[in-house]
Amino acid sequence: MANFEFEGIDELEQFFEKLAADIDKVDNQALKVGGEIIAKHQRENVNRSDKDQPHIQDNITVSKPKETDEGKFVTIGPNKKVDWRAKFLEYGTSKMPPYPFIEKGADEGEAEALEAMERIYLGAIRE
Repeated sequence: MANFEFEGIDELEQFFEKLAADIDKVDNQALKVGGEIIAKHQRENVNRSDKDQPHIQDNITVSKPKETDEGKFVTIGPNKKVDWRAKFLEYGTSKMPPYPFIEKGADEGEAEALEAMERIYLGAIRE
């Protein structure tokens, strides 16, 4: 881990500015890696039909990182080819119970994704 020896407030400020810059450099990478882990779990939780059509399983994607006032994020889930059908599975209909593969995949993959992201961030801090 980093050595914490400072002579004054200016050095401390520079240290934290460098630390923030190092973390910013790997932010997008960490989000993408974590997102791919969640997407993998979503794919594992959705069944594949026998129909000749685009399959939800093949169309679960991770977006490029986006930034808002609340922070950076990626969107994980079915793309526009199949999202209309995925809603029926996730939430159910009046004639079909829900099969929440999106939420279940996020729950199952959360710890694994956070660990992978943590390794990336710690690697950037240690450099």
